[in-house]
Amino acid sequence: MTLYSWGANSYGQLGLGIKSEQEVEPREVNLGDCGLKAQNIVEIAGGGGHTLILDNNGHVYSCGWNNKGQLGCSDDTLKFEVIDILKEFKIVQISCGWDFSAAVSECGKLFVWGNNQYTQLGLSKSITCTGIPSRLQVSQKLATGFQQTSCGLRHMAVITKENGLLVAGSGSKGQLGLGNNYDDNNYLSICKVPDVDEVQSIACGENHTVTLKADGTVLTWGDNKYGQLGLSLDVPKSLVPNVVLVDETLKQVQAGWTHSAALTKNGEVYIWGRNSYGQLGSPKGDTGKPEKLTQLKDIEQLSLGSEHSLALNKDGQLYCWGWNEHGNCGTGNTKDVSKPKQIFPKRKVKYVAACTGHSFAVVE
Repeated sequence: MTLYSWGANSYGQLGLGIKSEQEVEPREVNLGDCGLKAQNIVEIAGGGGHTLILDNNGHVYSCGWNNKGQLGCSDDTLKFEVIDILKEFKIVQISCGWDFSAAVSECGKLFVWGNNQYTQLGLSKSITCTGIPSRLQVSQKLATGFQQTSCGLRHMAVITKENGLLVAGSGSKGQLGLGNNYDDNNYLSICKVPDVDEVQSIACGENHTVTLKADGTVLTWGDNKYGQLGLSLDVPKSLVPNVVLVDETLKQVQAGWTHSAALTKNGEVYIWGRNSYGQLGSPKGDTGKPEKLTQLKDIEQLSLGSEHSLALNKDGQLYCWGWNEHGNCGTGNTKDVSKPKQIFPKRKVKYVAACTGHSFAVVE
């Protein structure tokens, strides 16, 4: 197995050992001395200029931009290095915001690090940023532990052990779902979203949030300038959750900066929101209505970057579409891709991740 990366690399976030404006074709990542093996990778997440990788030993590796401490280690690094402070915990899930990071351990602890200027880490307002992964502790009333987290530009959402939802960070566009009485100057760093329970999957976009409940109900809130909530384009934003899709076969939701998607258990993709770069995978305009992407079937993995999308089917075929200014679609040029295009046509792909402006694949 080999790890490949492509797209924006101005901070070294591709792990290639160099900084470059862009890499328009997939390049092999030399994992060399860091102890990470491509076949052991279980999750990759990327922010504005940094990347995290999680392996099946529960170790987290980071590289790229570290101006706010988002790498969880002392220096910038152009190659993946393990985050030592997390090694004593088995991490099972990771997420990157623009310039902050989060990780959930097997026993339900949540660690956060990076920028906290908007209290997006859920930590005290007195901490503007931290390079040390810090355990987020909340009252037992809010949560007894955590299962999954997702990070946006300036906000974070976390599924609790009780399948409720906690949110932190900026709510200026309604992305916290806390209604009219919420104020960014509120003294609380982290809050529970009222009346949202049985949460199964969560995704934070730039300024919006998408949630899937166990019964197949998709709830959205926040900015809707491009229809990313699945609401009419006449609705500029929503401060409270809205039901936009009900399909009991859904297993996961995803969010890009301004587009959103949901994946069913039988491999169908619903997608909606902004389409100015082709990120919806069809030639139509922006749409505020979840619609099936009919060109794709049997999809097992779906991943949305800021304005591009990746999908992997059950046969190991990888498709890419959307914004391609930095080569983030891996097509060998910087022309936007308006419908799904296969990358690695002669190889079997095992895992894919679309990060903000860059992408990764584990290939056999």
